[in-house]
Amino acid sequence: MSNAVASPLNGGNGRSSNEPVTLMLVGGGIRFPAFIGALQAIEELGLNITKVIASSTASIIAGMYLCGSSPQKILEKTLALDTRQFKDASLKSIVTGYGLCSGRRLEEWIDRELEGATFSRGMKVPLEIIATDMMRYRPVTFSAEKFPDIRISEAATASSLVPGVFGYKKLQYNGKRYALIDGSLMTGVVEGRMDKNQKVLVIKMMSKRTLKRHENGSLSPLKYFHEMLTFSMHAQEKEFLKGGKWKDTIIIYCSEIPPATFSITADEKNFLYEQGYEQTKKYLEYKWGFTGGSK
Repeated sequence: MSNAVASPLNGGNGRSSNEPVTLMLVGGGIRFPAFIGALQAIEELGLNITKVIASSTASIIAGMYLCGSSPQKILEKTLALDTRQFKDASLKSIVTGYGLCSGRRLEEWIDRELEGATFSRGMKVPLEIIATDMMRYRPVTFSAEKFPDIRISEAATASSLVPGVFGYKKLQYNGKRYALIDGSLMTGVVEGRMDKNQKVLVIKMMSKRTLKRHENGSLSPLKYFHEMLTFSMHAQEKEFLKGGKWKDTIIIYCSEIPPATFSITADEKNFLYEQGYEQTKKYLEYKWGFTGGSK
């Protein structure tokens, strides 16, 4: 991956507002391709993004983008990616991390894509990644100021670890020990602390929870776990819609694609990308008055 900035965030196309905007990308799960489309729309319309805050798999996309990859390049890599490789379930992970999978393969892949970049690396704009510390039950914000020599892959992985599916990530830094999981659990806390006068664009996701489920008359432990996880993640998404920067929040609707799965088809990836692009573009044109932009 090149160190060069692939495309400006601050609107070299002449259509942008000079007002600085903090971009907050929340959640995602397996639906992360939608954030790629959102970034494409933001780039085309020329928003003056001066900082990016991200959680869950959105932090992976944000890291790749701010380290120099264009949205189209990230999409190409996403279409070629087999996400099933991250399903590294083991008894050791269950016993030591309280989750089915360790997240090690995910972290290794992210680190390769980012070429081992740390937060001290020069990026397009500052990046902050939110994780949840279960030792203290509070958010941990990874940034160049607080964790300069931590690899972005470590923070992005920690922020993406859905409890139960993945074990927590252990981290020791400056004499403190952390037990880190899904950053989306604490995104609302971080959002609530923001300066009310600060211009913020928040992008979140929601999938339709259909009640038309196939019934086969049996309930295995694996099916029970998956259904409970899906229920809880849908409930969590709805909770995230309350409060915060609601008037400047884009909700990307992802049809019936569930957040908690390791398998996603190329058609679903393209669909999510298109949803992220179209919904972000329409919102910014109608609500914020930006015009133009084409894929």
